[in-house]
Amino acid sequence: MTTHEKIAVDLFNQGYNCSQAVYCAFCDVTGMDRNEAFKISSSFGGGMGRLGEVCGALSGAFMATGMLLSGTDEKNKVAKEEHYSRVKELGEQFREKKGSLLCRDLLEINKTRPEEIRDGVKVKDCEHLVAFAAKMLDEFLEELKG
Repeated sequence: MTTHEKIAVDLFNQGYNCSQAVYCAFCDVTGMDRNEAFKISSSFGGGMGRLGEVCGALSGAFMATGMLLSGTDEKNKVAKEEHYSRVKELGEQFREKKGSLLCRDLLEINKTRPEEIRDGVKVKDCEHLVAFAAKMLDEFLEELKG
């Protein structure tokens, strides 16, 4: 497990929602104050306030990507297109691996997954989504460095 993946899973298992867990795991990279990050990302859990829309774990990864790629000059169309292109790539990778971008679909897919037990305790249903979103973002950051 990558460091950010472990942090995200730990936060999720402490009770933070999927979006908070992923977004806040990357505060060391984004420079965002963790308490502020928890607040900003709090509404995105459960597919945006439990509406079942875009997965909160993916939304957290998108927010971190925005912190890393978005400039302050929104008139810079080249930078904006690069940013959107990267977000699209992450979303497509997530959908390909997990079967959907939508929380409601992912929750249905979760019902078909075998129950996972770790240290005698049932693993929370969306932990694999949180872990994957963080891992995917870590891989993206490595790509940016190289």
